[in-house]
Amino acid sequence: MKNKIDIIEVENNEKESIKKILENIKDKKITYIKNKSYKTEEILETIDITGPTIILNSSGSSGKPRKCIHSLENLNSSARASGIWLEKQGFKLQNCLIFNTLPLNHISGLMPLFRSKIWSCDHINISPSLIKKTKELLVFTNEIKKERQHLITSLVPTQLKRLLSEKDGINWLKIFDLIWIGGASISSETSRKCRVEKINLAPCYGSTETAAMVTSLKPKEFLEGIDNVGEILCDVNLKISKKGLIQIKSERIGIELLENSKTKNFKDKNGWWESSDFGEIQELNNSFYLKFISRIDNAFNSGGETVFPEVIKLRLSEFILNEKIPIENFMISNIPNKEWGNKIKIIIYFKKQTSKTSIEYSLKLLKNFSKNWPKHERPETWSIGKNQSDYIKKSNYTFEKY
Repeated sequence: MKNKIDIIEVENNEKESIKKILENIKDKKITYIKNKSYKTEEILETIDITGPTIILNSSGSSGKPRKCIHSLENLNSSARASGIWLEKQGFKLQNCLIFNTLPLNHISGLMPLFRSKIWSCDHINISPSLIKKTKELLVFTNEIKKERQHLITSLVPTQLKRLLSEKDGINWLKIFDLIWIGGASISSETSRKCRVEKINLAPCYGSTETAAMVTSLKPKEFLEGIDNVGEILCDVNLKISKKGLIQIKSERIGIELLENSKTKNFKDKNGWWESSDFGEIQELNNSFYLKFISRIDNAFNSGGETVFPEVIKLRLSEFILNEKIPIENFMISNIPNKEWGNKIKIIIYFKKQTSKTSIEYSLKLLKNFSKNWPKHERPETWSIGKNQSDYIKKSNYTFEKY
């Protein structure tokens, strides 16, 4: 039986969206939480499953993003596992106050809802504008925190770097008993600064498919200098394949929603899901820890989100064809960026004999087209390839940075 998919478009972690999500769960609806900036995405209307379920776009699959379906039990199981891990360190779950700084369409932005319910504690959302105003953020946090509360948050590396660049940001980070950091590997410089400032980082590893983290490093271990993404959580089995890829077995692995409204297991017949990441297992303190090494494909991280060049290539190729832009070829690559980790660079090769006027007009079209892309997918620069016309060689035309 086909059931309707209810779509909730979110910009970040706004209260109105949270209210809709909770209402949909209560009404046992199938809810797709979508980033509002994905304007061109085709949305499925029905699916042959029953609710309550949550659908999110995954950034953990090879080659392209996929839609991941999670039952309520998967999300609750994830919250229970992280709670058990905290309790072993002496945290009283009911005394936790969770700060959510991430968007609801991101698994780590959605999980505070379920953690606060399972742990019987409070959570509060921090808007993107407030987290950038570090003085106000520090005052706000000091005003609302209570004695004996454990302050917990999750950040992506981009946010962490911004906060570390300001004194009030550093002081805000130092308030927390635990800061889960995921979405990408943090640099050695960022780790060093956090250790010097005694910031309680807990590097972790997980994905949308696994309903958030499957490993986490204790803040104490991070401050002692251990450099990995932590020990394996209680409801997870983990191994490394012959190819060196991280494989995960857990009851909370979701299922994939295909384009034809059908579903497919992420897990193989033996219950294992293979990620797109290389890793190794280390034995420390009589426990097993995971070391993240790198991705297998050409995807890269930008601001805590995964960028898939093939997705951008298809989107751009279609636009070039429809608009009849005289482009012969283009190349997509990543360039290092202190704030985002990586940003996108696109090099354009125009057809021979393309006029200066046509080149300028075409570049304006491309710039306007990419303005509505998600922030992590917007090119840092558009450049013209070498060995084109004399005009191109002389002008070295490059768009201004976003």
